[in-house]
Amino acid sequence: MDSERGGGEAPSHPSGGGGLLRRRAFLVGGGLAALGLGGAALAAGPEGFRNAYAQIVCGAVPEPPVTSPGTLQRSRVDRRRVIVGLPPGAGDGLPVVVLLHGAAGDARTPFDVYAIDRYLAAGGGRFALASIDDWPSADIPGTLLPYLTTNGMDTAKIGLMGWSAGGAGALRLAAELGPEQVGAVVAASPAVSAAQAPLRELVDIPVWLGCGERDAWARQTQTMLKGLKALGATAEGGITEGCQDTAYRRRVLPEQLAFLARHIGHT
Repeated sequence: MDSERGGGEAPSHPSGGGGLLRRRAFLVGGGLAALGLGGAALAAGPEGFRNAYAQIVCGAVPEPPVTSPGTLQRSRVDRRRVIVGLPPGAGDGLPVVVLLHGAAGDARTPFDVYAIDRYLAAGGGRFALASIDDWPSADIPGTLLPYLTTNGMDTAKIGLMGWSAGGAGALRLAAELGPEQVGAVVAASPAVSAAQAPLRELVDIPVWLGCGERDAWARQTQTMLKGLKALGATAEGGITEGCQDTAYRRRVLPEQLAFLARHIGHT
């Protein structure tokens, strides 16, 4: 499942599963209470219990940095919404990281759900972030990049970053454009099997691959990471605590943005 909503998701229960939920609440209620979550969770009913359970399994959603972000520019390109996030004090000529949302997201998800512009501001990265609606059907090299260029950004060598289906798309687009145009690619929980991933085409592009250990794509992600390293690629990331949710995606943003800054950011 590609979750692009706030917080972790506990397993769903079919109609008539209230008894099972109550039994689980009874069995693990002591654990919730020990973590300071029991009373509030049970008082809120099944939904509160599911949220508390998700926090135990996947971790709480981190609060974004308190640093004020830069500006967001909203427009439309080829009838698709485009959002460009600039770091504080940005001028012309910044390199760009193109953001590819997951199947359940849109151009706003990286900013509204993951608060990526706040993490960028807190880390001091000197590059722009460009997100587009419905990227699978968009002509990114033929339409989006020329638009960004005409708006003062440096697209000679871009970064790519995606989540789940967007992570798979980022890997494929990086392989298509090649190292002459892509300076680095970041894929979180990429929804692609190791056998289908274009690993050999990515050898000359720095790649960050990561996944939560409770994510269904964890094993495939680990296999891809090992494969890239065996081929001699610059490959970072790994499998860490978490699920396929906002909590994990916010948690790894500082590491991902620092990786991009090393390879495409201006100092």
